Amino acid sequence: MNTSFPLPTEFQKIILEKSQHCSNCEFIFTAIDDFLHKCDRGYFTIVGTPGSGKSAILAKFVSANPHPNINIIYYNAQIENKNTAEEFLKYVCTQLIGERENRKGEIPDNATEGSWFLSLLLQQISDELQPNQKLIIAIDALDAMNPNNQPLGTNLFYLPRYLPQGIYFLLTRRPFKKEKSGLLIEAPSQILDLSQHDLKNWDTESEFTQHWQKMQGEGFSDIAIKILQVLATAENEGISANAILQRIHQTNPPTLDVDIFDVEEVLENWFEFLQQHQVDNEIRYRFYHSNFALDKVELR
Repeated sequence: MNTSFPLPTEFQKIILEKSQHCSNCEFIFTAIDDFLHKCDRGYFTIVGTPGSGKSAILAKFVSANPHPNINIIYYNAQIENKNTAEEFLKYVCTQLIGERENRKGEIPDNATEGSWFLSLLLQQISDELQPNQKLIIAIDALDAMNPNNQPLGTNLFYLPRYLPQGIYFLLTRRPFKKEKSGLLIEAPSQILDLSQHDLKNWDTESEFTQHWQKMQGEGFSDIAIKILQVLATAENEGISANAILQRIHQTNPPTLDVDIFDVEEVLENWFEFLQQHQVDNEIRYRFYHSNFALDKVELR
């Protein structure tokens, strides 16, 4: 197998740009290498808040792949029109067929209806791998994918529940609760949480803007706006849900009917956008990037 797959221009541009913002992340690459040596297949996930440098780390790993026996397919779900299972499966399966048969890949019409065809190709590739060869499918921003066109209960991007020998997925995503991972897998797995490490923030203003737009969705409710205002003025140690509610009542008692359950519901929906830590037996919340928060929140 070759050591790399051809990349479309849009992916090349991202990898070139992002990889330049990655430094002092050798320990992450060491953790990935250890996983590859320890496990004969599996999922390795890099988790971090928006702006923590997940994309830069993955781009650097792909561009600087030092292993001649490791083949990497790169995919970025943040690119426009690339965040559906259909587009992901078309791209990856076409790449795999082209690699195996040394021609332009053509996939069956129903290849994007579930994980069956991808799993078939991965098994075929696994059967052809030499003992020291590995295939990695690297997916940046798994949380950006749109699951609306998939049946409930299916894995994000229809990622396989089982993996054959020599096949790995390297994922980046924002923090998530276990019950909302969107993945049911029965293969070796490891999560590296960037919040446990003192890393430089590598992401740029354009990334912050994308995160803000996703957080906003179709627009903020009146309650959400008030919560944003409180969060934007909170101290570095963050603020609890009860304290948020108290501040809202202090500033808007006659106009906004809100209780603790309303506040907790909004915070729950923003789980991937906020940093959380425990102080004196209570959970406190804060923006992942304070300057960005102050720039973006209009205190109205």
